[in-house]
Amino acid sequence: MKKLILTDRANFADLLQLGGLYVDKTKEIYDCIGKGTYYFLSRPRRFGKSLLCSTLKEMFSGNRALFKGLWLDSSDWEWKKHPIIHLSMIDMAGEQNNAADLVEKLFNQFKKIAEHYNVALTKSLIVDLVFSNLVESLYKKTGFKVVIIIDEYDKPILDLIDKQADQKEVHSVLRSFYGTFKALEVSLRFVFLTGVYKFSQTSVFSSLNNLTDLTFDPKAGSLLGYTQEEVESYFSNEIDALAAKEKLDRSSMLEKLRTNFNGYRFGVDASSGELSPGVYNPFAMNHTFAANQMLEKWFISGSPSYLIKKIAAGCFEEIGPEGLEINFRTLTNSYGPDEITALSLLYYAGYATMNLFTPGPNMVKLVYPNLEISQATSTELINIFKTNKASDLYRIAWRIADCFRNHQFDALKELFNQALAQLTYQIIVSEEKYFQTVILLLLQMGKLRANAEIPTNDGRMDIVVETSGAIFIVEVKFNKPAADGLKQIKDKDYAKRFWAQGLPITAVGLSVGLGEKADAKNCIFDVVVEQLFNVIGLSR
Repeated sequence: MKKLILTDRANFADLLQLGGLYVDKTKEIYDCIGKGTYYFLSRPRRFGKSLLCSTLKEMFSGNRALFKGLWLDSSDWEWKKHPIIHLSMIDMAGEQNNAADLVEKLFNQFKKIAEHYNVALTKSLIVDLVFSNLVESLYKKTGFKVVIIIDEYDKPILDLIDKQADQKEVHSVLRSFYGTFKALEVSLRFVFLTGVYKFSQTSVFSSLNNLTDLTFDPKAGSLLGYTQEEVESYFSNEIDALAAKEKLDRSSMLEKLRTNFNGYRFGVDASSGELSPGVYNPFAMNHTFAANQMLEKWFISGSPSYLIKKIAAGCFEEIGPEGLEINFRTLTNSYGPDEITALSLLYYAGYATMNLFTPGPNMVKLVYPNLEISQATSTELINIFKTNKASDLYRIAWRIADCFRNHQFDALKELFNQALAQLTYQIIVSEEKYFQTVILLLLQMGKLRANAEIPTNDGRMDIVVETSGAIFIVEVKFNKPAADGLKQIKDKDYAKRFWAQGLPITAVGLSVGLGEKADAKNCIFDVVVEQLFNVIGLSR
């Protein structure tokens, strides 16, 4: 019987009992958790964390029948029935809630668990005392050590990120709650926490000094998300059906899916610099295959409000083309809600991913993982600064993109001026890198594969645009002739990097300058274009 793609189920037991398709991750789970006790995993929202937590719950509950046919069933997993404390923090403290609401919801959850196992709770109004009593009572009652699984440990903090007073009180409650885990070690078999960000002063990364952080562990690189092999194996029929609808052959359909939804790299070997293979966004893929149409569901499924507000508060330049590089220690450390950098936020929220790791200085290059994210994120970032309605900017961005796709560059000067005229004055910076960033975002808004600061053996290319049939090297000049951009592209032989791809290569020089008044409406673009290589075999 054909398995169903259920997009509204994140419960392992429900998924299987309803005939849902489960991509077997049990070997990866087994390899990651081993025989250890304390684990943490950060992944973007809607990336399968809740399903993973639910799977762990059934594993430690000894429900072997659910795993029939999966890798774990034939392994040496000990199917012991441990008492489980499984808490989802997703709805514990919403935007209108506070610490008192959080405490009440925690107590209600503790009460339900106590009733399920028929144990009595101590009569106290202190969260950590009640929780400690619950754990010890479960251990004493069952004779088996307790398993604690907490999904989205940081959600109550994120929900109140703009309400500092309430957020600090909630933070304090969680710090006391999570701080009990270390003292309960003798009663615990396994502790697993998931989240999006690594917030300091929650006791998670300080009190639990033996915590194993799987976030960047190469073994956990494909723990969540779909590998290329899994996509082609589990969704073969769906790929063929979508290819028929899109009027593409299977190979072209796979390439389109890869371009739109693959590219997340979560694991890294810091010694060698090797990154784990790219994985697909599972939420986006499930919805695309269930609907049999290319859907961009992940980004719009939840507004990145904290990230956008952080950037709007003064971090715009940090995400510019010269800022997409971050020290690995900065990326891995835990920070308070007001201390996290914009680049760290981009990574943990799933809007950027690792592209290159350089051992020694331990620097990480971050890029947009795929086309869906580059277009959507670029739109959100540039919309911070627009003055007119979003549809106008979309229209201009798409027309700019069409100019590149169709090699029609006559209208580019006017289109770029129209786009810049819609930006607010407060962020106009008399620097080349500002305009380079804005141009990059506009190209990505138009759904072009555009990347910045591409390294060569003689410098860095400002922007490279790749379409299915051509490559464009774009050099941006501030208060200098556009022809200087063309000269730089040719003098530094930037095109050489792309010869092996066998595609036409076009050089595009862009110049921009400011009038006497430093605002976008006085920006004047000039555009010059030169075909470098038109056919393979052309003299180089």
